[in-house]
Amino acid sequence: MDTDDFNDIYEEIRKEFARQMKLLRKIFNRARKGLRFNFEYEVPAADVIDKGDKYLIEIDLPGVDKKDINVTLVDHHLKIVASKKVEKEEKDENYILSERVFSGYKRIIPLPEDADENSIKAKYENGVLRIEIGKKPGYEGKKINLE
Repeated sequence: MDTDDFNDIYEEIRKEFARQMKLLRKIFNRARKGLRFNFEYEVPAADVIDKGDKYLIEIDLPGVDKKDINVTLVDHHLKIVASKKVEKEEKDENYILSERVFSGYKRIIPLPEDADENSIKAKYENGVLRIEIGKKPGYEGKKINLE
């Protein structure tokens, strides 16, 4: 590597570092002005149970409202995304504190090959999402011939 190549690489790194520092300053300035934010996804606990003629998936989503749960089917995978918002407000004589925390859950579960995508039913109750998926009748997999 000659000096010109080294200088070009160094200059790219310097520009990227400056861009990242500018972004960090912007984030810290917002936080300092009271525009606080926090959003993180957790991976929720899940059980996948083979019930013989169907699969049962149970996912713990504590503190989440039903309207904030999104279950989608993408390429034979269940994608579960749930958001929750916690607000806390304290008032005193000359002091006001108001905090908001946005968090949520995200989980992608691959479905077994014999899962019937047209039979999926979901229900949310007492902090637990239950998803039932029927099995394809007579499914025995794909036979691979040996050469």
